[in-house]
Amino acid sequence: MKILAIETATPIASVAIKMGDHILERRLQDPAARAEGVLDLLRDLLAEAGVGLDAMEAIAFGRGPGSFTGLRVAAAVAQGLAYAKGLAVIPVSSLAALAQEATGIEILAAMDARRDEIYYGLFRRSKEGLVEAVGPERLGPPSSIQRPEGAYVGVGSGFDHYPELRGGSCGMSYEPHRVPSARSVAVLAEAVYRRGGWVTPMQALPVYLRDDVAKAR
Repeated sequence: MKILAIETATPIASVAIKMGDHILERRLQDPAARAEGVLDLLRDLLAEAGVGLDAMEAIAFGRGPGSFTGLRVAAAVAQGLAYAKGLAVIPVSSLAALAQEATGIEILAAMDARRDEIYYGLFRRSKEGLVEAVGPERLGPPSSIQRPEGAYVGVGSGFDHYPELRGGSCGMSYEPHRVPSARSVAVLAEAVYRRGGWVTPMQALPVYLRDDVAKAR
């Protein structure tokens, strides 16, 4: 399956093309240039892959949670490109994409949400190597996290911004430097698509988790 993926939930934006088992990815590390930079990355990536947008079967994007501006960029680009080419859109959780980047089987993904809060969720890696959510994704203060029993991997900026999250069960390890990537969005998107989780371009909406942001829209 040929999938174009976009992930801009954090300042490190990325785009990827998945063609079968082969994945190409490019990253943009200038948050101020996300809107224009993502389109430039996509053009360069398609040229590198030697394919046109017409060759894609679907467009996947990191639906959040994450940066308000970043999520709007990903959703808008996915909507526009998919509508123009008549493609399906595959929304993928940015927390799941973050968890996919981690090592280990049991994973606690946590991203800084500002206002002394974090976005977080528990995930478990399947035999196929893909992470699956264990319960709902949440927003709250670091103290609200219910850690899983036993050893697990803590991944994401939440563990960097809030050191108090480090500690608890014996055997834990931490990977605070990791971010959700378009590569992981693309990998997870194929499984989402096969489960019927694709939407039309107009249904491709961000997931903020924060009520006041959602109401502002």
